[in-house]
Amino acid sequence: MYALGIEAFLAVVRTQNISKAARMLNLAQSTTSKRIKLLEQEIGITLFERGKGLKSIHLTPEGEEFIDLAERWNALWHETQLIQIGKPKLTLSIGVLDSIVHSIFPSLYFALSQHQPEISIKVITSHSPELYEEVERRNVDVAFTLLERTHPNVIVEKCYTEPMVVIRPSITTPNSTSLIDPTELDTSHELYVRWNPSFEVWHDRWWVSGSPGQARIDTVQLIWALLKKPEHWSIVPLSVAKLAFVSRGDLSISYLTDPPPERTCYKIRHKTPKARTFEALKVFDHYLDILLEKEFGSREKINSI
Repeated sequence: MYALGIEAFLAVVRTQNISKAARMLNLAQSTTSKRIKLLEQEIGITLFERGKGLKSIHLTPEGEEFIDLAERWNALWHETQLIQIGKPKLTLSIGVLDSIVHSIFPSLYFALSQHQPEISIKVITSHSPELYEEVERRNVDVAFTLLERTHPNVIVEKCYTEPMVVIRPSITTPNSTSLIDPTELDTSHELYVRWNPSFEVWHDRWWVSGSPGQARIDTVQLIWALLKKPEHWSIVPLSVAKLAFVSRGDLSISYLTDPPPERTCYKIRHKTPKARTFEALKVFDHYLDILLEKEFGSREKINSI
């Protein structure tokens, strides 16, 4: 496939402007346009809508579908260049969920980023079902998911389990731990996240879904933005609660007398990983084992704040 055309196509997609893409590539605008046209001729697809009066760049439906293929091809092309110049490099693509990004992953990423020889890391955030598909297609080398599923070419390992806890703004004693009965919590002040089906079943035993005043959110980061008043509360995994305390320092963490099912995180990877990722996967597992031993090595460690 025409490498220079792929490069020009992705530059236009990222900048949404031919002129900006040309400047990014240090090319004339006419050269950038010519490379895209040559690519279109090679693959037999019109990638961008063209016509008089169009002031901005618009992808055709085929162009939108081509983005993923172009990204994958570009990554493979760069790996090929490294082989040709005799400089093999450790590479690893990691799939994560939003709630993992805001729990154990920052520490893992920091350790990997400090490793020598250097590892080129690509992080992809998605939902659990999509991560299985990405691993199946070998677009992602290793991923964290909350679903245990059977895929013919995917190895699924239980990574860790952790309790769900209540976090609230604390006025007097930050980081104090206590036991709390679910009946003491008012759902009109809840920041509700549907962590998984089993959590939803447990939650519905205690409270009516969608009660007035309850905020239903789908990303962990919104919890930090909305958890302001003393009466606000949210149920989160313990690792998320710990990270929240580190970043804010004004939270209390409470365990429930009748807690939800513990959250289980699974690590998934392809049964036959790409040869160039073998060494990087060994490094990944090494740092992950150290992190898990530190965070979840014993019940005392799990329950200590």
